[in-house]
Formats: sequence, structure tokens, C-alpha cells
Amino acid sequence: MVKKTIKDFKIIFMGTPDFAVPALNALFNANYQIINIISQPNHAKGRKQIISDTPIAKFAKSKKLDLLQPESINSTEMKEYLLHSEVDLIITAAYGQIVKEEILSIPKFGCINLHASLLPKYRGAAPINAAVINGETETGVTIMQMDKGMDTGDILFQKSTMIDKNETAGELFDRLALLAADSLIDFLPEFFEGKYTPLKQDPELATYTMKMDRNTGEIDWHKSATEIFNLIRGTQPWPGAFTYFDHKRLKVFSAEVIAQEENTSSFEPGELINCEDGFTVQCGKDTLHILEIQFASGKKMDSKICSHNYNERQKFGRLE
Repeated sequence: MVKKTIKDFKIIFMGTPDFAVPALNALFNANYQIINIISQPNHAKGRKQIISDTPIAKFAKSKKLDLLQPESINSTEMKEYLLHSEVDLIITAAYGQIVKEEILSIPKFGCINLHASLLPKYRGAAPINAAVINGETETGVTIMQMDKGMDTGDILFQKSTMIDKNETAGELFDRLALLAADSLIDFLPEFFEGKYTPLKQDPELATYTMKMDRNTGEIDWHKSATEIFNLIRGTQPWPGAFTYFDHKRLKVFSAEVIAQEENTSSFEPGELINCEDGFTVQCGKDTLHILEIQFASGKKMDSKICSHNYNERQKFGRLE
């Protein structure tokens, strides 16, 4: 009998956004036996509500891989399909649906998930944004054995990376997607050969990410300049940081922190301190020099272009 190699195991890959594409591409290039790709259904996007393929669906079609996009991974139809697929392992990466235990138990080797944090820190759907918003200097990726909880399964493999002080969530997203792909290819041979030691997560060390929505990026000028700077980085490219100024909504794309001596400011949080060379705004602690902005219905621009049109002590933020 010919001995089965690790490349002979049947794999189903489940993912939806851009983050999952490098991992799937790495599996494809390494010639693993991918018997199917499962992604979320395509949805209408943008102002014109044009229906387009998810990034994973687009990749699957480009490589002529079998693709399924069920409304629910836990449906009777999907359960029947998986039971008859003889799948050995399901790999998920930002799939976007909770997978029930009855599905998790079907593959011979269960299901493993690629998560963009060093678990048990930052469980949940927005770990990359949360790490940047909270000013973390280190993060990474975790490969975990999936169970019925949200990112609570045993840790199988981790790889860390430093976060640059000016790095945005979007930039970190791209780096961690590649790191997750490399980690998966490094780990799979050990996994199939049983050369790994599962590590249970300590629930007392667990933290959870906030739910991201369009209001997450609203700036509270009573917070420190560093906290606001991290919010701006952590909400790029979506949902973006914003405030209100001159009765208009103002997007803020980039900024820099300017330290102050303690208790030396006569300005209130949110007040414009200097407008000669862009907007410099008083925060709860220190000041923030706003670099790139966009007024509603306007274009993205350097704040220097328009700052001279305003006066000191004009207020940023919602009108009280």
C-alpha cells in the first residue's frame, strides 16, 4: 500500500475577505488537495449596490476551484454535503459565520482557524483594529483548534510581529494576512504528523474586540492626543476617523502628536490652537497636529491648504 502523504489529505477552505486570500493562495501553490472553497454569499456594495464576488470567491473562480456560497454553513444541506465529502480538515480564515459543533466534528482532524491576534488577547471580529486603537506594540497570528466558543479553542501555533508606531490597521492587515499564510504552511506538516502540543487558553487573560461600525472612528477630544492618534491609525481604511468642524463632518486621515508641558494650556479640549500651518488641536492631554483631512463632499487634502481660513479657539467636535 502506498503511504499517504500530507498533501493527500482532503482540505476544505472557508474564508471571505482579502485577509483569507494569501492563506488560500499558499495552500494552492503548495499543492495541497483542496476539495472545495466555501465563502459567504456575494452581496451588493457601494452606492450603486453592485453585486460582486467576495475576494475568496474571486480567487476560487480564477483558479477554477470548486466553490460553495451557502447562506448558512450550518444548514442541513451543508451538513449532508460535508458528511459525504470525506473531508480530513477544514481551515477557516475570517469566514464570517459561527460554525456549530455538529459541523466542527465532521472532519477527521476537526477544524482549525487563522486568527489575527495572539490569543487569548483580542478574541472577536476586529482584532487588528483593536490592537492599533489600543496602542499595542506587538501582535501576531494564532492557529487554533476550533470549538463551540468564539476564538476559545486550543492554541496550536503562534507567530508574533511588532507594530510600527505609525502603522495603520490597513497596513497591519496586509502584513498579518501574509504572516498567517506563512504560518499555515509552516504548521500543516507538523499538524498532520501530530508533532504539536495544544495549549489551552487562559480565560482570565482573554480580551474581546469592540464591534466596529461607522461611529467607531468619532474623535473624543477629551482623550489624549496619543489615544486619538491611535484611533486614527486603527480605523484606517474603514470606518475612518472623523470629527465635526465649521458645522461640517470632517474626516481625519493622518496626524501627529505634539507633546506639551503639564498644565500649560489655556485651551479646552477640541479648541484650535494654531491654524497657520495646518490644524493643531488641544486634546485632553497634549495636542494633535492634523495632517490630512476631507470635508463632506470634498476631496482629501493637506490641512495646510485651508487652515488659514479659520481662527484660533474655533471648536472641533459635536456642537453642544
